[in-house]
Amino acid sequence: MTDADQDPNLISRLFGIELENTTKNTENEEEEAKVSSEKLLKLPCHIDNHGNPVNSMSDGLEITLTGEVEKFSESLGRNAVYKKTSKIKKLPSYLTVQFVRFYWKKESNVGGTKAGKAKILRSVIYPKVVDMYGFCSDSLKTKLDEGRAIETKKREEEDKLRLAGKLKEAEESDAQLKGKGQVLTEEQKEEKRLVGKAAKLKEIEDEQLRHDENLYRPHGQGAETGNYELVGVVTHKGRSADGGHYVGWVHAKGDQWLQFDDDIVSTVKTDDILSLRGGGDWHTAYLCIYRKLEVQK
Repeated sequence: MTDADQDPNLISRLFGIELENTTKNTENEEEEAKVSSEKLLKLPCHIDNHGNPVNSMSDGLEITLTGEVEKFSESLGRNAVYKKTSKIKKLPSYLTVQFVRFYWKKESNVGGTKAGKAKILRSVIYPKVVDMYGFCSDSLKTKLDEGRAIETKKREEEDKLRLAGKLKEAEESDAQLKGKGQVLTEEQKEEKRLVGKAAKLKEIEDEQLRHDENLYRPHGQGAETGNYELVGVVTHKGRSADGGHYVGWVHAKGDQWLQFDDDIVSTVKTDDILSLRGGGDWHTAYLCIYRKLEVQK
């Protein structure tokens, strides 16, 4: 059991992220880089990159984890620019990504606008499943490699079984037709179509059940892979940073989600959730909450 597992603070246990920060002086190569640790409960996703557009969550996280800071240099006796690179060395059970959409807008005499809070309306895509492996430290990657190898092997085996099942089904259907030596009537064709449709729906239902069982299996029973799946979203609706309306969206099962708009609860689909990426006055994702995926050993 790790120190993180023994943390008496439930919030820290579930949402705690630990970063390994490396700070290097860009103006003096001889100055030794400094390594430090930092603990967070959410990972900021910066979407205003000084005029350079950020179109996806992964782009925003790259900006968050790599940047420059100016501070006093003992070796130079003056302020210098340092490059700060952060790697995740401990992943949480629930990964919370906060889109940094609100900022302080300076007064503009040219535009005739006053200083105050403002909201970035830009559309930023976020995935249903996010792979955090590339953002991790080397030591954590080594730990994740085992689970990723198991996951790859399982996927290959499932693909083989799926292909074998389709081939067998095609062979049986072909043999049946040849054995009977007859052409199916329209009624028989329709019956066959309905049977096939029912079987397909049952297959989808079973797949969703397996998916949910894997998604919500208690953590610690499998191997980590660095993959996370979206289970919750908090959105902000409106253009004003000081006003607007917040709504919660929570995964229920399969393709079904629940929308909590004050005391009104309604159901929506996954595609509806992934469309909350911003770009206008509609609901815009402010917080995305992902649950850690594990693969059974």
